[in-house]
Amino acid sequence: MKKFLCILWSIFILQGFISAENLQINLNQLLNTDEGKERENFIEEILKINPSADTLITLLRNITFDEPEKKGIVLSESTCTDGVKRPFCWYIPETYNPTKKTSLLVYLHGGVSRVEIIDNPEEYVKESPFLKLADIEDYILLFPLGQEGATWWDSVGVANVLSQIRTTKRIFNIDDKRVYMTGFSDGGSGSFFFAMCHPTNFAVFLPLNGHPGVGSIDGGIQTYFVNLFNRPLSVVNTDLDPLYPDKKMRPMMNLAMEAKANLLYRIYTGIGHSFEYGKEEIPLMHQFMEEHPRILNPPEIKWETVEKRHGRCMWLLVDEVKVGDVASWYRDHNMELIDDRVAFGFYPDDTYKGEGIKMGKVIDSTFCALAGAKEGDIVITVGNNSVTSMQVLNNYKAKKKRGDSAEITVLRDGEEIELKGHFPPPEEYMLLRRDKPSARAEASFCENIFDINGSQLGAFTIYIHADMVRLNQNVVIYVNDKLVYDDKVEQDIEFMLRNFLENRDRELLYINKVTIIL
Repeated sequence: MKKFLCILWSIFILQGFISAENLQINLNQLLNTDEGKERENFIEEILKINPSADTLITLLRNITFDEPEKKGIVLSESTCTDGVKRPFCWYIPETYNPTKKTSLLVYLHGGVSRVEIIDNPEEYVKESPFLKLADIEDYILLFPLGQEGATWWDSVGVANVLSQIRTTKRIFNIDDKRVYMTGFSDGGSGSFFFAMCHPTNFAVFLPLNGHPGVGSIDGGIQTYFVNLFNRPLSVVNTDLDPLYPDKKMRPMMNLAMEAKANLLYRIYTGIGHSFEYGKEEIPLMHQFMEEHPRILNPPEIKWETVEKRHGRCMWLLVDEVKVGDVASWYRDHNMELIDDRVAFGFYPDDTYKGEGIKMGKVIDSTFCALAGAKEGDIVITVGNNSVTSMQVLNNYKAKKKRGDSAEITVLRDGEEIELKGHFPPPEEYMLLRRDKPSARAEASFCENIFDINGSQLGAFTIYIHADMVRLNQNVVIYVNDKLVYDDKVEQDIEFMLRNFLENRDRELLYINKVTIIL
């Protein structure tokens, strides 16, 4: 009898080893398989093994990574949601160790509405002032490349950036608590946009010479300063910037802070639209990043949106707007502005190497559009001056104001054409677009109790992390002091797997979700 029990115990142990080995094999194959039938098969095999949530969490948190084939500047490409393949670059420091979690800094470039993607991306990255930071502090850098139709605030460009972050996490041992975003000019504006619409992946945002309303205005997307409550921002502008000077940006930053934005605002004096302050600023940026790792389960989240695709912040997702039910405490933080900037209204074609400035896209309702300019025109004179660089155009604009007359000569199909007109008069507009009603949720939790204050909140979802609640007790949810949920939440292995594959985040391993429809 004793011998029989020993044999049974040996079989049990052996089956356990086999199951564990099969789980590891299937999980490894799943993590290296793209979407499709094969991925579904691996998920099915893992579900048959039926591992515990703790086992799966342990395996996902301890994924191993290979030594990269190349370090330094690495060129790659991604297929965007519009079907177009676009390049991007990594910078991998020589000190990168695949056994060690490594910080990731995502850098968004300026001039993102250019017609063509940046020419020779590797040379562009080679000039980045952040390479020294990467070498000294052992950071991996990610350089997405945008263009018209794939900007930092349209659906194609946003999906592209987030996809590249997932790809980076798939290949390199990235510290999920230390993923940061910065950028200059349009890149700074893009950093504001991601902070207000897609903050979950990031620990902090560091916009440089950007504008918080560009993504909303140019992208046609409603954004909200209250959403800046959820992440630390270090914002820098300069006093002589002709696009976004401190005197215009400071009232916006004050308004954001009234909305409880977690924001540090600083300026550099005597500098225009230039990152010439980088040598002084980059060490401060590094200090700010190191002092602010991402909080795994923040006890409080404030979030406002008009649509579900911009409705997620960490464990909270605003699913639906319920029109008309505006809370008495609700306040929208927005402001009316006057656009008095003088602009010709075209994007230069950076690929053009000849004399003059070749026009890329001509922007509607601007001087160029109203005067009859067309994409492909080459500006050869402005006023009485030959155009040898963009600086000639900028010098001409500096002497003009909105409503003034202007004239340029362009070369079109070999023919010189004189275009005359006026810069449009000053125009009033809202800093942040407002076309549709929005929903706001101000959510907090303590142990197993979630309190949600909602305004026009029609539906929302709470993602449950094992470290947030006691799973052997009921999760209790109140909305505007009314009990809407009181039940246990079971761990769902399939949900965990699919959630991880969607975001590749080894920290945010949610075990299930609770959706409330009001």
